[in-house]
Amino acid sequence: DEVDDVSPSDSSSEDLYTDDDAVGSGDTVISVDSEPYEPTPSESAVTSVLDELPADVTSLDVDSETRAKINEALLKLEALNPTETPATSPLLNGVWSLRYAGGYSSDWALPSPTRQIALFLYSGGYSPGLFALSLAQKLPAGLVDIGELEISISRQQPRVEAKVDVKLLGGSSNEVLVKARLDVDSDLRLTETYESATVLGQDVDLPAQVQYSRDLYVTYVDEDLLVVRDASGVPEVLVRKAKDFFMSGPEPDEVDDISAPY
Repeated sequence: DEVDDVSPSDSSSEDLYTDDDAVGSGDTVISVDSEPYEPTPSESAVTSVLDELPADVTSLDVDSETRAKINEALLKLEALNPTETPATSPLLNGVWSLRYAGGYSSDWALPSPTRQIALFLYSGGYSPGLFALSLAQKLPAGLVDIGELEISISRQQPRVEAKVDVKLLGGSSNEVLVKARLDVDSDLRLTETYESATVLGQDVDLPAQVQYSRDLYVTYVDEDLLVVRDASGVPEVLVRKAKDFFMSGPEPDEVDDISAPY
């Protein structure tokens, strides 16, 4: 009767529907077996590099064995570079985290900025990111908390900004900032030229003779990873934090195309 119809059934709809019903109604039951995903050679190479990078993004020190593994992984990765003209690619632009520098040593955190620059030059190449990090590391450890090194590359000169956030005792925040020009020399080569440095809002004056300029070769770049080498072959590995090469704006003219890739 109507009262019985209102009562819930002991059988669910799943119990009442069988494969036989589907076949009988003209429907086809398809069983899909998923296949394990096989990464491409490039994806495997990127993964092998990332697996070897230091876990602590505020420290770039690695032991000799790790350094050898990273170098081997980089050689395999660079052979698979998907970008034909990397030095002029808009993929360069964005915010990056410097995760590995082949020539870096924490012993460079010296009291004198001028001596730091000289050491970088004598070692075969200077990086604005490493200079910013070394300036931050020489601040009193008991008074500041040093954050992650962040490198931004933009269209406008100076294109490179290397920044280390610093939290002072008492909670206030400040930063160490180094700026550099980045000019295109060829499809593969850039020239990076020092412009300025500030520590906690104070300018760092450097003699003209130690204001560096270095050649950089872009050996790998995609949407997530950037590898550059200086003239002596020392590599730096950067992992993207934020992308800005999709931002809309006016098309660059011919001069912009040469001096500031978009």
